[in-house]
Amino acid sequence: MTDEINLNSFFGAVGDDKAFRDRYGDQIGAGMAAVIYARDGIAAKVFRENQSPHQAFLEGYTMAVVNSLNIPAPKVYGVETFCNRTVLLMDQVKGISLLDVMLQDRNRIPECMDTVVKLQAALHKVEFSGFLPLKSMQKRMIDASPGLTSEEKEKLLKMLDSLPDGTILCHGDFHGGNILCEGKSCMIIDWAEVSCGDPAADACRSYMDYCIAGQGYEELYIEKYCAVTGRRREDILAWLPVVAGAVYGYLSPEAQKAVRPLF
Repeated sequence: MTDEINLNSFFGAVGDDKAFRDRYGDQIGAGMAAVIYARDGIAAKVFRENQSPHQAFLEGYTMAVVNSLNIPAPKVYGVETFCNRTVLLMDQVKGISLLDVMLQDRNRIPECMDTVVKLQAALHKVEFSGFLPLKSMQKRMIDASPGLTSEEKEKLLKMLDSLPDGTILCHGDFHGGNILCEGKSCMIIDWAEVSCGDPAADACRSYMDYCIAGQGYEELYIEKYCAVTGRRREDILAWLPVVAGAVYGYLSPEAQKAVRPLF
């Protein structure tokens, strides 16, 4: 195990971002889909060049709906285009991510994972059908994936058809890195992959995220999640090949190496 994640190799280098820093402030985060900047309490999520512009508008709408469901998420202010990139403007969330806490102090890993699971279990009690069905989202990602062969797509889609539907609110990328806490107050961020479906699929995505991060948290996560929710490990991991295959073609080469064995 390692205590450091090389974001540049997993998500791709940010490159020369002076224009974005001048306009939006200091860079405070980077992920597969976007780079985050902040100034004066406003965060700017600058989507990468390979992301469709509609993604920012969809995420803004999503977060507005999530706010209306009384789920702790940042308030949205608008979407704009700058330097041919689409930018989502929202509240800057104060605090430190639970992932950073776990990396800084291994003694706090069980406590932080308890918080992760508690928040996700609460989310998985929300019945909501206003977002794209999870299975439809997975199908679109597999069909359009640039990294899968036609045979792999056919195999994964067949597996997807056999898995259950649902109408539970699913975050789509729920892990400690997307939970920021200040004191006892926590905020859930990064709602770009929200859907409605089987909560076991959402838990499986969380398990996969921990697997590819290489910190060894995945077994602790799934043990605690199953204990709190009563869901079975086998029902969660039944989704693993589909969930991994759906994201595979959109990852950096480094991340693909970690995901490939999962499907």
